[in-house]
Amino acid sequence: MRKAKQFPRRGLRFRSLLILTGALMLLAAFAPRAKADLLAYFNFEGPPTPPYPVNLESEVPLGIVTTTLILTDENGNPYPAANTSAEAGLPLNRAPGDPDPNLTSLGIHRAGEHTLNMDIPMFSSQGIFGVTAVSFAYAANGNGYAFVQLQFSSNGGVTFQNISGLIALPPTPGSVIAISVPNGTTIHVPDLVLRLQFSGGQSNGNDLQNQFDNIQVLGYMIPEPATVAGGLLGVLGLCWHQRRRLIRSVRFLRV
Repeated sequence: MRKAKQFPRRGLRFRSLLILTGALMLLAAFAPRAKADLLAYFNFEGPPTPPYPVNLESEVPLGIVTTTLILTDENGNPYPAANTSAEAGLPLNRAPGDPDPNLTSLGIHRAGEHTLNMDIPMFSSQGIFGVTAVSFAYAANGNGYAFVQLQFSSNGGVTFQNISGLIALPPTPGSVIAISVPNGTTIHVPDLVLRLQFSGGQSNGNDLQNQFDNIQVLGYMIPEPATVAGGLLGVLGLCWHQRRRLIRSVRFLRV
C-alpha cells in the first residue's frame, strides 16, 4: 500500500507561525497607542447655537466625535441663556492645527444662581471610547464658580458617577484645567456622557465672572468585542487559505 505523503514538519511550524503572526498583527492594530487622539473639541467659534450666544458644536475633523455640548443647571433644566455671553477667546489649550481665529469664549454671569453642567454626549454604535483626559481653558473675573468636577453617565445622561473629586478653580485671568481619567473607566460605556460640573458660584451680579474655552476630550476609539472577534476570524480564515496554497506548493516541489 502506497504511503500517503505527509506535510513536512517545517511546513507545519511555518503554518502555525503564519496564523499566530496574523492574529498578533490584528490585536496590535486594536491596541491603544502611546499618544491619545483628540476625540472631541469645543472652541465656541462659528454660528451661535440657540438660545446661547456661542457655538456649542464639536469641531470636526479636529476631533473625531460629532456632538453638541449641552448646558443644564442643578435640576437638569436648560442653563439660563441670559446668564451667558460671548466673550473674547482665551489663547490657551487650543488643539494643534485649529484653523479658527480663537475669537470667542463662553462667558458666565450670576454664577451664584445655578450650578453649571456641561454635558458631552459620546454615543457610539461602532466602538467604545476609552477617555484618558478632559481639559479646558478657564478664566476668573469675579466671584464665579469655585470648583469643577468631572463625572460620567453610562445610561445616556440619566444618572452620573464621579470620575474626579472637587477641583478648585484658581482666581486667575487664564489657566488650563486638565483632569485625568483612570484607565478603563469608560471603555465599557457605549452610551457615554461626560459632564463637567461647575459649582460654588458666589455672585448674582451681572458682571462677567467666568470664561471657558477650548474644551478637549482625549482618548481612544476601542472596537467592540464582536468587531475584534470578527476581525480575528477574518485573519485566521486568510491564514487557512494561505495554508492550503502552501501545501499545494510544497507537494508540487516534491514531485
